[in-house]
Amino acid sequence: MRVLLVGEFSGFFINLKKGLQMNGVECVLAANGDGWKKIEGADMRLYKKRKGFLGKIISYIFEPLLTAKKLYNFDVVMLVDPAIYHPCINKIMFKKILKHNKKVFVSLPGGCFALYESYRKGELGHYIFDDNEELCRVYETKSLKAKVRKKQEKYIYDHVAGIIPIMYEYAVPVRDRKNRLQTIPIGFDCSQIEYKPNIATNKIVIMHGIIREKSKGTKEIKEALSIIKKKYGDQVEIILDGKKPLADYLKQLQGVNVLVDQCKEHCYGMNALYAMAEGRIVLGGASDDSLKEFGITRDDCPVFNIVPDVNQIVNQIEHVISLKDSFETLGMKSRRFVEDFHNCKMIAKKYIEVWEANN
Repeated sequence: MRVLLVGEFSGFFINLKKGLQMNGVECVLAANGDGWKKIEGADMRLYKKRKGFLGKIISYIFEPLLTAKKLYNFDVVMLVDPAIYHPCINKIMFKKILKHNKKVFVSLPGGCFALYESYRKGELGHYIFDDNEELCRVYETKSLKAKVRKKQEKYIYDHVAGIIPIMYEYAVPVRDRKNRLQTIPIGFDCSQIEYKPNIATNKIVIMHGIIREKSKGTKEIKEALSIIKKKYGDQVEIILDGKKPLADYLKQLQGVNVLVDQCKEHCYGMNALYAMAEGRIVLGGASDDSLKEFGITRDDCPVFNIVPDVNQIVNQIEHVISLKDSFETLGMKSRRFVEDFHNCKMIAKKYIEVWEANN
């Protein structure tokens, strides 16, 4: 089996690639490193970024079209989402990929119009769109670009062999589609991450990464951390930091005891997996619905669930602080959970089984 992975999402595909290779599958990753995250490991770039108006036209339109043949003749193609290319060529590129490969699947690891419609119907409860007018406008606008994107998304969902969500919230909007396949958790290669015992000395170091603030619920998290700082004073150290390349971020995590990831999503993502693999304690998305989607219990999952409610977040952080003497045990539980439940070789095997069953 020859597999092509197209795109990247916070390291999701580089980890899937590693898992596939562990299963003896020939795999090629075509991606651009997911922007500022600079995730390395792609075998080819989708395009080379150029400056200036003409440079952008060459990069985003002409280059992908001229190099499309590099994406042909695979047994399975997996798209990271339905909007990989510029709207002017996205449907054209999809048709080329569909025509010149045996089977094409699409993952669902991020935002799409179908997800927003589910939110508007009240099917998700709280979510990243709450109090996020800027993000909502992306999906509500009647601009030509949005209309094209929406039509292209539906076209791609209608024509792929299968849609494979990675967690609960992405499974909801495609629940009734005939080509919606099973939800498969994110795979993770723990060998790339050095585990260090989580030991709190004089201060408990608590970190929240500043990125996509409204989507992450940073406003509520900051307010909760401010309350914690006032109440616990020198017992805690609070780190609020901005976006940075993955390698630098992982180095910073090594000096952290607790990561407050986000409070608006129902499930944890790649950021939480990196932290847990290092042995950090994570507060983030771990709702009952998301755990049920994965078929695991609250006791199985080491993530402390938080929601966009300041008092609830404060209570959860205080609960974690009360467990200071157990940080090393909790950190080891985090690491083992990633090693076992998100084992990239095991997860890749699930993908192989799904692909083969839908050939």
